[in-house]
Amino acid sequence: MKAISIRPRTADSMALVDVPEPPMGRQDVLVKMVRVGICGTDQELKQGLYGQAPPWSDYLVIGHEALGRVAEVGPEVENFAAGDYVVASVRRPCRHSHCGPCLSGENDMCLTGDFLERGINRQHGFMSEFYSEDQRWLTKIPAGIEPVGVFLEPLSVVEKAIRQTFKIQERLPWKVENALVLGAGAIGLLGAMLLRMKDINTYVLDRSEFGGFKSQLIAALGAHHINSRETPLSEVAADLGPIDFVLEATGYAPLAFQAFQHLATNGLVCLLGVAGGSQEISVDAMEFNNRMVLGNRLVFGSVNASLVDFQSGAEHIQQINQRWPGTLEKMLTRRASLGEFPEAFDRQPDDIKVVIEMEA
Repeated sequence: MKAISIRPRTADSMALVDVPEPPMGRQDVLVKMVRVGICGTDQELKQGLYGQAPPWSDYLVIGHEALGRVAEVGPEVENFAAGDYVVASVRRPCRHSHCGPCLSGENDMCLTGDFLERGINRQHGFMSEFYSEDQRWLTKIPAGIEPVGVFLEPLSVVEKAIRQTFKIQERLPWKVENALVLGAGAIGLLGAMLLRMKDINTYVLDRSEFGGFKSQLIAALGAHHINSRETPLSEVAADLGPIDFVLEATGYAPLAFQAFQHLATNGLVCLLGVAGGSQEISVDAMEFNNRMVLGNRLVFGSVNASLVDFQSGAEHIQQINQRWPGTLEKMLTRRASLGEFPEAFDRQPDDIKVVIEMEA
């Protein structure tokens, strides 16, 4: 079968290759891929910045934002049948007996760092015509959301971040007056959707032009777009006043540090973006320390997601479609066939989510 692979840590080694069909265990589900999304991680794998092949292979099949349809089930599979649409989670548990999170199914909170990740770290991903997976790591989605079901994996990341935010803030009576999302990529826009579903006054800071494509999407959500090229964060904060919640989705660490300075008393910043390269800034450590301590402010990071976040995400996609019909479809800005995959990795200015259609 055909798959898109790389030689890990080798720039521009991506190729369409023939790979063996996946083996099937008694509790495994064979999934025929429908489409797969491309994210920043895939771009960085293509550039050779990281990634690790399975021990038995000298290549890594990439792709982790997967929407597929069940083709076959093993004899001990109970909850899936041929024709079901499914999305697979990404991270698999480490094998260490002292890692409580992995033992309890919270692989996204692994203590050892020895986890596996489909399409990233020591396990093949989903940019292939078929994959097999243990039924434990699959989420069934309604057929009605199949056209935009590829958003479930990135949405799960935001689901976890916001779930944990409100869990943390059970420490006090907390009402979010103003939320600020940094970045209007897929993660930022999905975050804005979840916040607006809670009727939170939401601002999205991005480098995109006011009145442009992303700006129109943000306005359709009832959120407010801010062009960071024209309006620096300091001016935004002066107009808004203290910000209760910041969702960082750019990976540009200096911007996150700026946001800390404008956080309300008892406020919280959640970091989702992974920073790369050199992003050095000068920080007054005493001022930062005292603002955090004296204002009961918090900063935390969140990565990956749990199965509970995939399940809530599937429900929320249905609600998003009902509240803002057609918005998720508009975020699928480009499609490419399997044979056209190089074009899919050629970033365009208005790209939000580019997908590879795996079916002929």
